[in-house]
Amino acid sequence: MSKRQSSKYFNAITAMAVAASAVVVVAPTVSEASSFSDVKPTHQFYDAIKSLSERGIINGFQDGTFKPGQNLTRGQAAKIIAGVLQLDTKNVTNPKFKDIPISHQYYGAIAALKQAGIIDGYEDGTFRQGANIQRNHVAKIIANALNLNAENVDALPFTDVRIDYKEAIVALFENNVTTGKTATLFNGSSNVTRGQMAAFITRAEAVRNQTPQPAQSVTFKVENYEASGIVINGSTYSFHSSISSIFTETNKTALTGATITATVENGVLTKINNVKLNKSGTAESRVVLDSTASIDSLTINADYVAVRNVSVTGNATITSAVLTEVEFEGAKITGDLIVDDQVAGSIASMNNKFAADGKSGTKVKLENSRAGKVYVKRNDVSIVSDTVIHEITITAKVTLINLDGTVTKATVESSAKLDIKGNATIGQLLLTTAVELALKVKGIVNTLSVNNPNTQITVGAGLKINELSIPAGSTAEKIIINYAEIASQIVTVIIGNVPSTSKPNPGTPSTGGGSGTPTPPVIDNKLNVRTITELNQALKTAKHGDTIKLMTSLTGDINLTSLVNLDFNGHTLTGNVTITEAKATGSYSLTPTGTGTIAGDLVINAPNVNINIDGLTVEGETVIY
Repeated sequence: MSKRQSSKYFNAITAMAVAASAVVVVAPTVSEASSFSDVKPTHQFYDAIKSLSERGIINGFQDGTFKPGQNLTRGQAAKIIAGVLQLDTKNVTNPKFKDIPISHQYYGAIAALKQAGIIDGYEDGTFRQGANIQRNHVAKIIANALNLNAENVDALPFTDVRIDYKEAIVALFENNVTTGKTATLFNGSSNVTRGQMAAFITRAEAVRNQTPQPAQSVTFKVENYEASGIVINGSTYSFHSSISSIFTETNKTALTGATITATVENGVLTKINNVKLNKSGTAESRVVLDSTASIDSLTINADYVAVRNVSVTGNATITSAVLTEVEFEGAKITGDLIVDDQVAGSIASMNNKFAADGKSGTKVKLENSRAGKVYVKRNDVSIVSDTVIHEITITAKVTLINLDGTVTKATVESSAKLDIKGNATIGQLLLTTAVELALKVKGIVNTLSVNNPNTQITVGAGLKINELSIPAGSTAEKIIINYAEIASQIVTVIIGNVPSTSKPNPGTPSTGGGSGTPTPPVIDNKLNVRTITELNQALKTAKHGDTIKLMTSLTGDINLTSLVNLDFNGHTLTGNVTITEAKATGSYSLTPTGTGTIAGDLVINAPNVNINIDGLTVEGETVIY
């Protein structure tokens, strides 16, 4: 339950429709109040009217009726609200409204509410107690009088809400005090009846008086739901406004048979912890989950599913049940996108098809969507993206993968035979094991980093490699099986990090001796470091404008006192990084070719230097002097 302190932001135009049309000064007896001839037990507002009547807050007419369909006035509203709040209506300060003399039947209630800052009059000095009150006015007065607060003012399904009433309407909507006239219209200018007001008041009282219950987790399989709520194990739960866009009519197909784990507070589903989609579509008709809500994690366990506009704060997992295609459109995955390694029985035929025609068995399509990291654990997967994939890891079981798009860093952990196909631009392709790799990608690899000298690579004709980095003691000919054929496609070869004064040649590879085979310049580069000692040594010898590249993750504190570029190259430095160049000017980058992480603090004392840290994650504090 959300509440707020009363405040004086209600003026006359925001007053609300509240009480009975003709209120008798003397409260009726319980028996009289409970037996209005026009309010039978089957009436939709029976319980609300009975509750207020028995407490003497509202009365009926002399003919024994209540007239629940009659419009309320501002004066009647004041009488009801003052009664609900149990305000002192005798010892009051005269508000001096021109049309409310002290002899008026509603004088005490109006004066008490004005004194409490809950209502106000008009600029001409009148209160206009006989004017009807609209839904907008009711929302503002109830929210103010009963201290109901809006948690998410942007999560309102209505398209006709005025900005000056929005917060109050959201407060009532979130707490299930009111609904719209339709799914998308609140109709705030319509009048409120006596029966409706009784319902509004008693619902708001229930919210104010309820005892908060600890949040609980509930797991259920979706069979059906309505906009107002869902029945789970015999109990009805409503939807918090922050997740209501999940449970829409258009999402019913996608959610049919879905397994959902949610957080429940006071009978309201407040948070979605996991959604597991089990309903498959077809190539002609995708099953679509479209929502602007956030969920903790998502599992796609069905084929031909499209996920649109959803924010996943954790991981999104694609199971082996997805044999053909899944797509994300406008989605944001803060955690990892995982293509599961469990293989369904029918996928073997898809694998054979892939090998025969070069098309992937399962396509994962990303349109205007982002993920933290992508892990491919299943064989024969095609990743297609129109936005940059910051990091993708190809695990040990994978022997075939297709990449279409731009990837900042791709790491291969496989030690088996692996084919990588597709059309891609890859910032760094890191081979951590002795893999036998057929690199058939068409495009560009800025840096191909080989950690094991036993790695064997075949490079396709359509790929350009700007930098090939191989272990000390090895040669490009030993690593690249068809080196003689594709040498012209490699701009620079860097061997280990043996100290050398040689500089990389950024231009076109030179042509070797009489063999006619183009030979890229080979550089023993001391600025490619693999230990913290080598990093500190490189920092001492590097010149202004040089780039020091981390070839692996390191541990230790470093202090940069010259304007050299430090390329984290997708790796992590566990320690603190201090940049001290108080008098220097110019530009400086910590991630010129990709991403990186400082598992510590980043301290910058270089006020005249433009330091670029795009793509860098700092897990500690960032301090700038």
